[in-house]
Amino acid sequence: MVQRETASLVMLVLPRVTTALSIIGTATVLIWAMKYCSYGIDFTDEGFYLVWLSNPFLYDISASQFGFIYHPLYVALGGNIAELRQANILINFGLGWVLVCVFLVSLAPEVRESRLVLNTVAAGIGTSTIVILNTWLPTPNYNGLAFQSLLVTCIGLIWAERNCGIKSLFGWGIIGLGGWLTFMAKPSTASALGIVVLVFLVASRKFSFRPFLLTLATAVGLLLLSALLIDGSVSGFVERIFLGVDAGRMMGGGHTVSQMLRIDSFRLRTPGKRAILLMLVIVSLAMIWASSRRPGAAITSFILSAIFLAVTAVLALGMVHKTTGLGEYEGILILGVALPAAFTGLLLGKLSPLKSLSTPHWAMAVLFVVIPYIYAFGTNRNYWQNAVWVGIFWLLSGMTLLGPVMRERLTLSFMLPLTLATQATTAVLLNRGLEQPQRQDQPLRLNESVVEIGTQRSNLILSPTFAAYLADAKAVARSGGFRPHTPLIDLSGRSPGVLYALGAESIGQAWTIGGYPGSLALAEAALKRVSCEKIAVAWVLFEPDGPNSIPTEVMPALGAAFPGNYRRVGTWQAAEGIGGFDGRRTQELYEPIRSAEVLESCRSLRSGT
Repeated sequence: MVQRETASLVMLVLPRVTTALSIIGTATVLIWAMKYCSYGIDFTDEGFYLVWLSNPFLYDISASQFGFIYHPLYVALGGNIAELRQANILINFGLGWVLVCVFLVSLAPEVRESRLVLNTVAAGIGTSTIVILNTWLPTPNYNGLAFQSLLVTCIGLIWAERNCGIKSLFGWGIIGLGGWLTFMAKPSTASALGIVVLVFLVASRKFSFRPFLLTLATAVGLLLLSALLIDGSVSGFVERIFLGVDAGRMMGGGHTVSQMLRIDSFRLRTPGKRAILLMLVIVSLAMIWASSRRPGAAITSFILSAIFLAVTAVLALGMVHKTTGLGEYEGILILGVALPAAFTGLLLGKLSPLKSLSTPHWAMAVLFVVIPYIYAFGTNRNYWQNAVWVGIFWLLSGMTLLGPVMRERLTLSFMLPLTLATQATTAVLLNRGLEQPQRQDQPLRLNESVVEIGTQRSNLILSPTFAAYLADAKAVARSGGFRPHTPLIDLSGRSPGVLYALGAESIGQAWTIGGYPGSLALAEAALKRVSCEKIAVAWVLFEPDGPNSIPTEVMPALGAAFPGNYRRVGTWQAAEGIGGFDGRRTQELYEPIRSAEVLESCRSLRSGT
């Protein structure tokens, strides 16, 4: 009798304790990521994001409109970079939480009876949205907006039905909202998403013309409103986008249609394959034992779950710093939790998922498999490198096969080991981003120098070399008489972060990017759209023999003789690692001294006289 009571107590208490462990794991991952939002900066990509967010209306050429979407958030937070990054992480996590919760309920409505476990599992799985920080670019950007847009779209697709009920219509409207946001983020992703969503709606037998009109009306209406708010007219907005697409083609960065339509390959190292196989076995066993009615099996599952939490905690507390060393495709480790979800569903369901899952659920599973490709579509990087950042969709696809098991057991408690394993996997990939942040010279935990960035005087904690780089640049600019909001032409090709730190107005492009075959042509075309009045008073940042420097031939085309019309006010040494390049190189700041002459020459060139 005592033995039975003990066994009953164990079976009653363990799920509750495991739920508590999962809540702790979710909080640990979030707090860890949020803490480091005040650490580090990539002077190229993140510098570009900040310049674009701070004043997107300065530019009339842009294929992505993410700057306009995030600008209100930037203003609301007073340009505080750390808070902006934290808000970005919370948006990702919140949308992921909602999507997982909505999807689980669609698979098994019965799980709503245990809201605590439902939300614990959904929030724990939602932490996998943080995998996008695998390279540590937490500042809001076009890739992040595309991710958030896809999360929104999938929520709408789950809710949308053929009928015109309130919930269904709300879902159709959200699909339109997601489509609009996707277009504002990446038109290439939006075009692929539109095709795939239409195929999904037909295949899942959800398509109905009348509610679909609501989706179209929402997307088109928001686009028209965007056009009016951004450019004052539809024609101006269309011209902006076409010029942005043309700029991508001119740059020669691999963004043409023929270059985008490809299927890349990847090669995961042997340790990575072994890690995924090991996770497949351990997570599957933990879930199977968690669903068992035998106390011994339940205890073993609990121990494995506790080990997953221990991995998360050890990494978050900084007790272990070593990264996986699995290379550029290590994000594929998310399959280590996606595959066990599918495998366990088949085992526990005794293959019943293959027969009992509805057509909409099968269609959703396939859609989740495809979405990471849609997300990556259009990038000039290997598609697999980008796709793994949104591996939560692969995880959701695998979880589809757990639907019949959820309905049979009327609970999600058996999924808690999967949740804790997801948190551990996320922690491993986040650790890599913090230890090897993109284009930075040391792990973020070693940063100790507090530096004020930009006119908003936002504080970031940087490495000593990065801090000295900015201090020298600001000192030279200040002593030379440079004032915030002064136009500046960046010929270094890799320093938008420096321009943002100085509070300069980066004219022509938010990032006058160098290093591409068409960088010179693009810089010239963009600067020719800037008024001669601004060209005449603009300062110049130059990097002689820099790896990405824009050739000085661009200046005569604007009516300015360089360096003849300018005075060098000072120099500083660029920190090693800026733009991903080794070695320190000299950067020079020039002040215009013959503005009237440049203004007259610029006007003459443009008038053809």
